[in-house]
Amino acid sequence: MPPFTKSVLASLLGATLVTVGTAMATKPPQLATIALVEQPWAVTLDITGYRIQVDGLKPDGRRYFLATNNAASIHLSVTLEAVSGQATEQGCLAHLERIARTSPEQPPQDITRYEIRQVPVLEYLLPETKGTPVDQLHLFACVRKDNVYTDIHVAKTGFTTGDDSRLREVLQSLAIIPAPLAGSLDHFRAGSVPYLQRQFRQAISHYEQAIALERTNPTLDRALWRLLVHNLAVAYGMTGDLARAKTTLDYGLSQDPANPLFHYDLARTYAGMNDRERAMQSLHAAFHNDRQRDAGDRIPDPRQDVSFKRFMLDPAFKELAESLMRPAI
Repeated sequence: MPPFTKSVLASLLGATLVTVGTAMATKPPQLATIALVEQPWAVTLDITGYRIQVDGLKPDGRRYFLATNNAASIHLSVTLEAVSGQATEQGCLAHLERIARTSPEQPPQDITRYEIRQVPVLEYLLPETKGTPVDQLHLFACVRKDNVYTDIHVAKTGFTTGDDSRLREVLQSLAIIPAPLAGSLDHFRAGSVPYLQRQFRQAISHYEQAIALERTNPTLDRALWRLLVHNLAVAYGMTGDLARAKTTLDYGLSQDPANPLFHYDLARTYAGMNDRERAMQSLHAAFHNDRQRDAGDRIPDPRQDVSFKRFMLDPAFKELAESLMRPAI
């Protein structure tokens, strides 16, 4: 995939780009709803007074949510992880024990274990880190449902008496509710995890659902929509379904006819179909539209693209490829 495509996907899924808004102290309470797109349920927490920093997927498919209450110096993170089998109470307890064993600079005897609404909780105070006083109070909780573990971490820097009850209130607000209907961005994120791992068949179903939603109710911004069309076409191509790759690109070009990458992807698709004439036409259109842009990532050199290897011994195709790569006068 083009380098810019991979970088956009990585940032979309990672913990630096997906900043989705603010939840400030207002009435009624502000609830965060956190779910995996494949699950019919979601976790909710009261985040009144918190600002959402991250709400997305990690590259390994885990759902990650991070919010901060700067006025109170509190950080809240939630991670949902699907496993191959049933999530168990023993699994939750084992997870909390791993935290206890690996807690930095914290003697195990200072760790407190209890339950809040039948949810196991681990609590400890970290007086200092690397010799610097911090007085950080940490609460870890683990919730299990179906094949998913939910890891909740609440931490406050500058602990004073009574702060522990404030952190526990966050966990007391926890509830499991029916998940809201997943949108095109949710399916785009879910498909991009296997796509980046070159597991194209697993990516296709989520990308197809995202495209279907975009056709009826567009919500993605232009850059993400273009990336969705490109990725689905590539996934189809990599799994040998050239007919659906072409259909996807035809849809993309019907909405964005001057998009050079769509034309280039279509040229690749025609090459896979052994249709030299249409491949050449699409390549010409790709470079013509690419040169009309003032800025942006350039499309690849077809002479270095294995998709066109079968045609590079053809004099007409080779001449076209050479001419397209000559600097414009």
